[in-house]
Amino acid sequence: MRTRKRGVREEDEFLSTMEKVMKLIVRHRETAIFVGIAFVIGCGLLVYFLSRGETENPQAELLYTQAIGMISVGRTQDAEKVLTQLTENFQNTRPGKIGLYYLGVIKYHSGNFAAALDYFEKFLTLQKKDYLLRPSALLGAGCAAEGLKDYKRALGYYKKLIKDKDSKFYLLGLLAYGRVNGILGNTEEAKRAFKELLKKKPPRQIDADARFYLGYFNK
Repeated sequence: MRTRKRGVREEDEFLSTMEKVMKLIVRHRETAIFVGIAFVIGCGLLVYFLSRGETENPQAELLYTQAIGMISVGRTQDAEKVLTQLTENFQNTRPGKIGLYYLGVIKYHSGNFAAALDYFEKFLTLQKKDYLLRPSALLGAGCAAEGLKDYKRALGYYKKLIKDKDSKFYLLGLLAYGRVNGILGNTEEAKRAFKELLKKKPPRQIDADARFYLGYFNK
């Protein structure tokens, strides 16, 4: 993948590598939908209602509820404004922290990967424990870093994600971990990850992607 050879083949090697990377990223975007808005609404609501033990702030909760309602009907631009107000004024409350996560998701799906990564990072810094949103934010941060073509940084997020094998995001994390290792030229580690993933008997789409990547990096 990132093999650096001198001589007349150097330009061809570079162009070939870029072509392969683009093909992988295009295919990957179908899988990345798991950090999409429809999915994270359910995660956010579930985590929110299971963690009501934190100090409540009625105004923050009202803004949070308004934003979720807007997202659920596709009014993401309006939701973004409300979430920005929420996170600026109530960042240390539970709704404010989750608001950072949602802003990361919205920015990611609008193609603003730098802003998405920043919001996911802020959420991960403030929210140290969250069995659903924290791993989802790690996945989102990795996807955003890939969008910026910062594959080494993306790999760091995926490494953290796959440390918890009981996580709901473990299989997606392992798929992403293998893919990015392959892009970076670590093909043996990539193949090892895909083989481990297939042993877990993942859902059909993840299984198909793992087999595709495994065959791709075996070429």
